[in-house]
Amino acid sequence: MHQILTPQESTTFVPSAAPHVIGDNPDVLRQVVNPTVNLCLWQRPAQPAVIRELSSLQASDLPDVRCPTSLDSFDDDVSRLLQQQDLDPVAIKYWRADMRRLADLYFSVSDNRDVTLRLVTTEEDDCRRFHVDRTHLRLLCTYRGLGTEWLTNEQVDRLAQSTGAPNEDIIRFGEPSQFEPFWVGVMKGDAYPGNAGQGLVHRSPPIAGSGQTRVLFCLDS
Repeated sequence: MHQILTPQESTTFVPSAAPHVIGDNPDVLRQVVNPTVNLCLWQRPAQPAVIRELSSLQASDLPDVRCPTSLDSFDDDVSRLLQQQDLDPVAIKYWRADMRRLADLYFSVSDNRDVTLRLVTTEEDDCRRFHVDRTHLRLLCTYRGLGTEWLTNEQVDRLAQSTGAPNEDIIRFGEPSQFEPFWVGVMKGDAYPGNAGQGLVHRSPPIAGSGQTRVLFCLDS
């Protein structure tokens, strides 16, 4: 069983002292700029139109394709990546519109840093060990398949994690929490100013041999 934390009230947002801020309003993502926060998680419902568009994607369609992007170029960058993989952007217009919405939220907190866009479809395991990103901020949304697993600060043995210990030594107690499909997380990595040693510890879910195809959207800065 994966631990799912109870959503907080999300109609009014104030600076939070909690490291993990969770809610059902998109504005929750903006709290990631608070110094004590290393994860903001928007728990939102799935979108049937996007599910239909992505139902036919194969694991080989978007094998971790990526490119630099910006607020102004994002739409063109997504379309170009899709066309390079022989996918018709018009056929997945609802997915493109949703990624645009998430990109707008991300760019509002990315502090004008260089941003990389990633689109991934896979049926293999990736990053099975719990780790911390060497990035500034990362946005993740799994549209299909299992979502990212993550640990609360209290669960993590940071020394074990930083010295290459296995997962069973990194997790001090309990089970990891996990994003649901369509949930959106913005997490801090160790490169975020003042956050060295406090980045969110997470991993990709093991899926090899399950028959599932995972569809992931990611923005990194």
